[in-house]
Parts: sequence; structure tokens; C-alpha cells
Amino acid sequence: MRTAEPPVQKDLINVDFGNYEYLSTNPQGVLFSPDSVLLHEKFSMFSGIEGSSFLLNPLMSGVLFSMFFICFIIFSFIFSKEGVALSGNFNSILSFSSRSSKGYKEQVTTTEVWGEVFMIFQSILLFTIFLTTYLIDKGILVVTFSSYAFNFLSVFVAMTLLACLKYLIYRSIASFFLHNDIKNWISRYFRLIELAGVVLFIPLFAYVFLPESRSTLLILILTVFVIVRLVVAIELLNIFVKNKVGSFYFFVYLCGTEIAPYLLFYKGMLSFISIAGNNII
Repeated sequence: MRTAEPPVQKDLINVDFGNYEYLSTNPQGVLFSPDSVLLHEKFSMFSGIEGSSFLLNPLMSGVLFSMFFICFIIFSFIFSKEGVALSGNFNSILSFSSRSSKGYKEQVTTTEVWGEVFMIFQSILLFTIFLTTYLIDKGILVVTFSSYAFNFLSVFVAMTLLACLKYLIYRSIASFFLHNDIKNWISRYFRLIELAGVVLFIPLFAYVFLPESRSTLLILILTVFVIVRLVVAIELLNIFVKNKVGSFYFFVYLCGTEIAPYLLFYKGMLSFISIAGNNII
């Protein structure tokens, strides 16, 4: 009789995981061989995709995210209360139709009025974030919190003044030229600004926080801006054709109300940036 042989225990450390590539080490087996890195790079199939650097520091990105979040919450509240009225306002712009003033006044509520004021503010704020982010991305602005805050407020004030200037220009022209049509156009123009801010909310959010997709988003943002400018030109042309005003006066009106204010805004923004560069940096 033979005694039972003890079972052979497997070496749990010596496990074959299949063939795999590894970096060779020096004779001591502690450090990698200098040639191993070159060998690894030589036989590497894919070099990978380089990511885009996020230029905003955590404090700046946190403030911008808070702005987007607060705007989203307030807009959601306003739309839940006056969604039907706001949708009707936007549809009237896209369909080039207008409500009667009497019927419109009967439907106006306090929430709707403050909602439209907020959406104008939201559009100005979003375009300010876009411009400052674009200038930082192009290396025109310095990435420091004090410089960014000053330039952000400067661009925001400049865009607010531009909107106020456009309103005063329209009101002054309506006092002696096409009173009813220009008066109705004022409300339609600012609703168009509100609609642009709503449509571009998500693309502008992605433009700020997804640097690798900025080139594609920039094309989308510029496309929406051109469409808005075309809608403005078509609306004004419709007013002038309806009142049988000559094309020369339409061209003068378009240059004075739609082109000259943006040239002033461009000059003012460059002045603000130069002031920030001389005093803060």
C-alpha cells in the first residue's frame, strides 16, 4: 500500500496572463532601461488625441457656471408661468406677423413684462461671456481674475449701453417718422434679442466649458448672429415697403441704426481693453 501523496499546491503568484508587451529594465531589475522608452514609442500604434487647455481658473469657471445655472433656473420659472405668451411672442417674430395693440395689452401680465426684461438681461450677459471667453482664447485678454472681472464688467456695460442707445435711436425716430410702425418694431426687435439668447444658451455654455469644440460652436454662433441680422433687415424692409418709402432712405436708416452703433461698440470695447491692459497688468 502506498501512502497518499499530498496535493500539489499551485503557485498563486506565477500566473500566466498571456502575451503582453513590457518595458525592459536594467540588469538590477529596478529601473527601466533607457532604450525601453524609445522602443515603446517606436511600436506604439496610436499617438492619442491632444486635449485643449482650459484657460479659465477654477474661481472664474465657478462664477461663470453659477451665472448659467441661475439664468437657467429663473428662465425655467418664467417659462412655467408665461410659456404660452412667450412662445406667442417668438412665433410672431418668426412668422413676420404682429398682434393688435389692444389684444396684446389685454394679455400682458407682470410676470411677462419682468420675464422679457430678464431675457434681455440674459442675452446681454451670455454674449458678454462669449466675447470675453473668445478674447481670452485668442490671447487678447490676460487670464487673471482681476483683469477678467474688469473686462467682463466693461463689455457688459458697453453692451447694455448699446442696447439703450438702440432703444433711444428707435424712440427718437418714431417721434417724427413712421410712429406706429417703429413703435411696434421696438418691441419686436428686443424680442428678437431675447430669442437669440434662448437659442444660444446651450451652445454658449458648451463654448465656455468645452474648449475642444469651440471651432464648431463658433460657426454655429456666427450663423445665428447672421440670421438675426437678416431678420432685422427683412423686418425693416417690410416696414419701408409697406409705407412706400424709397430704397435710399431705407439704406440710410439701416446704416444709422444697425451699423453705426456696432462700430461705436467695437471702438468702445477696444478702449476698455486697452485701459485694462495699461492699469491692471
